Amino acid sequence: MSLRFISIILILLTSKSYAQKNVDPFPTHNQSPLIHFFGLPNHHGGKVLSKNDFAFGNYLNVANNATSSQLLTEAIYLDGEMYRNDLVLRYGVLDNLQIELSIPLVRHSTGVMDPIISGWHDTFGLPGKSREIMTNFNLTYLYRENEETHILMNESKLKFGDIALKLDVPLINNNSHLVSVGTFYKFSTGDKKQLIGSGTNDLGVHLSGRILPRFEKKSFTWFYSAGYMHIGSGALLSDILTRNIVFGSVGSAFDLSKSWVPKVQFDFHTGFYKKSATKQLGRESIQFVLGTDYFISDNLKLSFSFSEDLIVNTAPDFVLQFGVSYKL
Repeated sequence: MSLRFISIILILLTSKSYAQKNVDPFPTHNQSPLIHFFGLPNHHGGKVLSKNDFAFGNYLNVANNATSSQLLTEAIYLDGEMYRNDLVLRYGVLDNLQIELSIPLVRHSTGVMDPIISGWHDTFGLPGKSREIMTNFNLTYLYRENEETHILMNESKLKFGDIALKLDVPLINNNSHLVSVGTFYKFSTGDKKQLIGSGTNDLGVHLSGRILPRFEKKSFTWFYSAGYMHIGSGALLSDILTRNIVFGSVGSAFDLSKSWVPKVQFDFHTGFYKKSATKQLGRESIQFVLGTDYFISDNLKLSFSFSEDLIVNTAPDFVLQFGVSYKL
């Protein structure tokens, strides 16, 4: 009898741990050196913290860029590596109001991963013609229009980027579906000449949600989001910049075990510089994100992901993200 009782208790505890795990989408967006600094918000799958709850997240993105193009009167050359660390703090101010603060720390550097990525492309026959003509371990970001150089950056220092603030409220909160809507504002606090900040104050609205699994174990959770952002004035390439951006994402997580939760995600946005004829600036973009969460406990997890541009040259073709998050 005692063994049966202990077995029942263990099953209940295990089931509870599965139910309490907080599985969120990857907090990713386009890491191009001419796009990353705009105010695309984080996506939490419709989950809004309860009153006085606090969540902390720190995410290091390593984005390797190697792309170039010359069309008509434009020329663009992006060769380098960007390190962007995002500190994300969330707090439940009220039962139905969450505030979020995002603080980025950014540095552009030479392409340390260049040889590894070139070998990866050669092995699997992936597209990447620009890498064949670019030297390894270089940092040069260049944009020219009508024979006038608008951007030329070949050195950078570690600096704080553009700070962002976001408010979210729940719309649906039940056992099968979570939906929230939020408004966000990104402040122009970073150095735009070194491509750390955008030089613009951006604002917008964001709808995010998740469809919860019917079963606690070995099941899928689905995520989705959509939003609109208006970009303010002050950007380096303001003459070709698009002021109104539509963005979103879809993804899924599979509860493989108590600790491991693999995830797949697709992020997309409309073109940021639609007056440009180059794919790097003018085209819409879709990024494919693949990775996993590893739960140390129900409230503490590590995450790792890899991103690839599905529309070639519209985003970095190699981005790694390492994250840690904790909920009090």
